[in-house]
Amino acid sequence: MTESDITGNAFDKKNQEDFDRNTEVITKGLMVIASNDSIKATAAELSRITGVHRNTLRQRMWPLQRLKSIKENRVIEEIRRRQSKTKAADPVSVLTTKLEASRLEVLHWFDMYHKANDRADQLDARVNFIKNAIPRLEASRDRKDDELLELRGEIARLRHVIDVLQSEQAEKNQ
Repeated sequence: MTESDITGNAFDKKNQEDFDRNTEVITKGLMVIASNDSIKATAAELSRITGVHRNTLRQRMWPLQRLKSIKENRVIEEIRRRQSKTKAADPVSVLTTKLEASRLEVLHWFDMYHKANDRADQLDARVNFIKNAIPRLEASRDRKDDELLELRGEIARLRHVIDVLQSEQAEKNQ
């Protein structure tokens, strides 16, 4: 492997570690926002809590979708609170709001599932590419080793010829 391939793999590994660490931080930040109604469910607030730049959140999309569902859940919860204050809770409306909240949660996790599957497919393709490249690269390395051995033999032969010519020249000069 060349030095750039090794460096590229190191960067890929580092990038994946950063990606995973940011994902974990974003997930924890979303849980904090979801559990505390006093924190605004905005990208700016999530960015402030997590230390992850807003552009990173926008590029991933799922954190913004989750923030949207948190906002919707808060609106639904506020409506439910108002209704419960004015009259006894209507079982149908309570179930409807719960159903809507569940639907939003299912959509979120369905989206996460598809993204994870897409990522797994990409990684499988990379692994297969690398597996298929190994025999070809080994054969190329073996050919280069053979060429190197031949060239070293040629160098040794030429050095011997130079030594013979130099010794003949030295004998003529004496």
